[in-house]
Amino acid sequence: MVIDQPGAVVYQLASGKAKIMKILEIYLIKLFNSLIVAFLAVMLVLVFGNVVLRYGFNSGISVSEELSRIMFVWLTFLGAVVAMKEHAHLGIDTLTKRLSPNAQKFCVVITSLLVLGVCGLILVGSWQQAVINMGTEFPATGMPVAVQYAAGIVASVGIGAYLVRNIYVVLIGQASTQDLMMGNSSLDQINTHGDSQNIAGSDK
Repeated sequence: MVIDQPGAVVYQLASGKAKIMKILEIYLIKLFNSLIVAFLAVMLVLVFGNVVLRYGFNSGISVSEELSRIMFVWLTFLGAVVAMKEHAHLGIDTLTKRLSPNAQKFCVVITSLLVLGVCGLILVGSWQQAVINMGTEFPATGMPVAVQYAAGIVASVGIGAYLVRNIYVVLIGQASTQDLMMGNSSLDQINTHGDSQNIAGSDK
């Protein structure tokens, strides 16, 4: 029993860290979803209001185009982080679904490391562009152009953090079936949609 105690302590610590990471992940995803909804709502008001003012009153909102473009960039990158967590990015799992559980874990770790490298490139490039354009301002809003490139920094850090978490849970043996899925196959979507239609048809 004395020999097993250190292993049990390590396992409990690993489980506690995994739970903390899961809680942080949930709150961050809620924050990102709220921001995406807010950006979409503001974009709708700005674009629709600008069209009504332009054609109805020969006027317009001067900052509408720039703000809409900035928010569109941000919601796109934030959506990429949310889609990564929800496994909504398109992927091909024709081969990995036929592998053994250990082989699937190996593929997940290798794929996560490759995507993590891409996130590093995006982070470096976005940071460099943000620094370069820190003194450049948008003509209508006066906001620094760096705000637009900051979306790449947030997205690369967010996706990178999820990938690190995914590698961690795989290595400690606490990965769920969903954690072993890096993407969502379009073929699975077609099959799921077809099954739902068949069920709906049978109910009728």
